[in-house]
Amino acid sequence: MEQHEIIQRAWALTEALEAAASAQDWVKAAELTQARTALVMAIEKEQSEEALVVIRRIQASIESMMGRAEAAQALLGTGYRRAMDQAQAAGRYQQAARF
Repeated sequence: MEQHEIIQRAWALTEALEAAASAQDWVKAAELTQARTALVMAIEKEQSEEALVVIRRIQASIESMMGRAEAAQALLGTGYRRAMDQAQAAGRYQQAARF
């Protein structure tokens, strides 16, 4: 695959990744990230100005997505802890109700 194709495919995956993250589909986002990483690693140093514009957009998206993923992880973690606390409280109720 030539460099132009690699960069265009990486950009297409970036757009799909952003859509998955917007839909809170973090599993799909992770899969797309793995596919894109191989392409990003295959990008050579010397590129045309046009290619550099796309590469910079990919880099900006990566930075933005990191922030979104961190925020989502924190929110999901809080929800998980709250659900676990409620499950434990329900278990304590069941134990107390048996007596």
